[in-house]
Amino acid sequence: MNLNDVQQTLFFPLMGRAEAARRWPDLFPDPWAEHAMSIRESEGSTAQQLGAFPTAVYGLRHLLTIREINAYLTGHPGAAIVNIGCGLDRIVHEIVDPDSLVYNLDFPEVLQARDRWIDPHEREVALPYSATDHRWMDHVDAGRGLIAIAAGVFYYFEVDEVRALVREIGTRFPGGRLCYDAESPKMTAGSEKSIHRNGTPDARMPFRVKDPYSVRTWSDRIDDVRIEFDFSSYLPGHSRSQLPRGIRFGFTAMRLLKGMYEVVVTFTGSAT
Repeated sequence: MNLNDVQQTLFFPLMGRAEAARRWPDLFPDPWAEHAMSIRESEGSTAQQLGAFPTAVYGLRHLLTIREINAYLTGHPGAAIVNIGCGLDRIVHEIVDPDSLVYNLDFPEVLQARDRWIDPHEREVALPYSATDHRWMDHVDAGRGLIAIAAGVFYYFEVDEVRALVREIGTRFPGGRLCYDAESPKMTAGSEKSIHRNGTPDARMPFRVKDPYSVRTWSDRIDDVRIEFDFSSYLPGHSRSQLPRGIRFGFTAMRLLKGMYEVVVTFTGSAT
């Protein structure tokens, strides 16, 4: 696969998660991310490892994503799970509900790479579309609910593209939920410079929103918006103390500055 710069960035979270699992195995056990590093080498990715704080961010972001999915499934057993911009990620083995299908949504060439490296699973369905091509929604069985996750994905979208996606999910999937992470405009500018220095010089990160809560105005089908400004809050207190002090301070600073956050959007209605 000839990886373009945005597709190259798919390896950043896998590298971060693998390094988080190596540094803090009790907090972030992640066999899949460690295995995926061999895929990175074979695909010829030029993406380079990031520092300690981004490593912790990637580990925590994956942890909180899985927790949000499983929390939704507790109230919506058998719901569909859409992994937006899945890349080479695999979450099916971390889903507690054996009746839920995971829909892997990404560009056709990315899913072709998955096919080369990842054995098929009976609870996974491929959706070979851009997330902004809303035809993918026609192929999702959301009769028992839907949760869509976009971990580290929306940074590379235009604000209008995310707004349109939020609006369409709310319309098409009543009672559904969307989870995504984002950063303040200043933080995003810094992140863009960082990925340029680490192997993807042409990738853009245009998703920059001054008010994280402005998502509430993007659809009249939104029932609730919950935002967490401290990723480390997903760890129990005794586990959080295992992170180095400097990293804990970094998450405290992010909370105070509202520099980084997880958004959980719940839509009105109920699955039919």
